[in-house]
Formats: sequence, C-alpha cells, structure tokens
Amino acid sequence: MARESYEEKALKRVEKIAREHEDAGYLWIDKEVIEEYRKKALAIGNPNNVGAMRRLCEELQQIYGLLEVEALNILNGFNISDYITKYYRLQHRIPTLKIRAKSFEDDENDVQDDWN
Repeated sequence: MARESYEEKALKRVEKIAREHEDAGYLWIDKEVIEEYRKKALAIGNPNNVGAMRRLCEELQQIYGLLEVEALNILNGFNISDYITKYYRLQHRIPTLKIRAKSFEDDENDVQDDWN
C-alpha cells in the first residue's frame, strides 16, 4: 500500500477542519466582517471598556468560530491579514505546506502540514 504524500495529508487535514467549522454552524469570516467589527471596537472609544470589548469578542467566537486570541487581535487591529488568509484558505480548502530544512536523520519529513 502506497504511503500518502504530504500534500494528500495536508488536503485531508484542511478538509477536516473546514468540515468541522461548517458542521458547527459557524459562518466564514472575511475582510468585510473584520472591518465591521473593527469599526465597532473603535466606536467603543476606550479600549479599557472590558465589558463591551468582551461582548464583541464573544460574538466573533460564537458566530465565526474564531479562537479567543484571534477575536481579540481582530478587535485590536493585529494580524488581520493573517486571519483573512487563514479562513479564506480553510473555506476554499487550500492547504498550506511548510518546507523544513532537511536533516540527515529525518529525510522523509521535509514538508509538514501547516494546520497542526
């Protein structure tokens, strides 16, 4: 039996994650949604208004299935392009691969699934 290629493993992994996201009933987040929530966060005015920021954060998590750190970063304007890319790739089932430097001990593992 032939071993799965790293590309096949990565494709299966991204398919599994995307299916879990959709089965949980989450919507896909995109640039427009992020801009809307960023505006809501800016409208709060005082970033120390923890209650209001927390409600927005929870809303992002419950509707779009974001991790808490992702929701907080979006509201604070950090790493937004990374999150847009991540969820676009998941939605469209586009796996990413990391190319690792080859070592003498580990010749077969030069590519790794990026979703682990």
